[in-house]
Amino acid sequence: MVTGNIITKYLAYKKSRLVTYALTMQEESIYRSFLIECLTRYINNYIEVVYHQTYETLDENTKLTKNAIKEEQNGIMLELLDELSVREILESNEGYKRKQEIIKDAKDLTAIIIKFDQEKVTEANVRIIITKLIEERKKTKEVGKNAEATWYKEWQITTKTIKKVLEPKKNFTLNQVPYSDNLWEISILPLIKQLNMYKKSLVERVNQEEKIICEKIKLSIIIITQTLLRQLTEKTPLGNYIIPIPEEIWTKKQVIEEVFLLLDDKIIKEHVMLGITYQQLINNKTLIEKKKSGYHFVCYQNLRYINDTPTKIDTIDATKLFDYLMITDYKGKDKELIEKQEPTNMKAILFSKE
Repeated sequence: MVTGNIITKYLAYKKSRLVTYALTMQEESIYRSFLIECLTRYINNYIEVVYHQTYETLDENTKLTKNAIKEEQNGIMLELLDELSVREILESNEGYKRKQEIIKDAKDLTAIIIKFDQEKVTEANVRIIITKLIEERKKTKEVGKNAEATWYKEWQITTKTIKKVLEPKKNFTLNQVPYSDNLWEISILPLIKQLNMYKKSLVERVNQEEKIICEKIKLSIIIITQTLLRQLTEKTPLGNYIIPIPEEIWTKKQVIEEVFLLLDDKIIKEHVMLGITYQQLINNKTLIEKKKSGYHFVCYQNLRYINDTPTKIDTIDATKLFDYLMITDYKGKDKELIEKQEPTNMKAILFSKE
């Protein structure tokens, strides 16, 4: 059973690692657990703002900027101070004041970690960046003598783990068909040696089995997610991917639920679209609800047997359910009519290259 996607797991891992980096600069003993609690709140907020544009204290339509991140961090500090004030009667005077200091200091520590995270850090420059940030910290607070070495070691552990996660699948690769800038339709290709005609025919028959098709769809999502994660870690533009789902697979409820689970992260939802026919989507309330919860669809439509092509396209566009219209077949005389169509809600009309 599928249990989630690697981007969700990566972001959870990243949050814990950023907390670890922060702790290398702060030798807190008595209130260490409270410090970790505060750092976790600040860093969780930072990750959710940057990767999911989910705000806790600002309006949800706030544009993502460095200033917005700073304002959010200030908002979290005020929330932590307010939560502490509720417990004031339970704290000693000394403990209460110390925790107030820790809340404010944890915000300053997180600000340094945010600077580190927003750098394009490599093995060649990581020590320089860490040294610079440690020196910045030393201007206001004492830093342990092993802070730089410890931070670097922790960064190496993180890098090694991520590198392992991003190792390409040895037996499969993505077939990426380009449609426009940064938009691809994808399918899975097995990496197999040259086959004779008999073996090639056997492989083709096996690949047509429903169970194999289902597994290839799920595997393609895993590989795309890996690709998106690589783009995130390398701080390069994220691609947009269309996965065509055969009509018969949409009737397999368990398979489709596993597909949605693999896509269940805002980043993946925004960059991976599922191919489906017009009739299958508009007649399925569950899938329409999936659209409302952030999943994206591309309409795969055969226009060869449609008499009024412009009206059909307008009807599909008016549903506001699809990002693109992928035309799989059409009458040659209709091509000019199709090309003149300007959708209002869809991003574009595409002609299948398959």
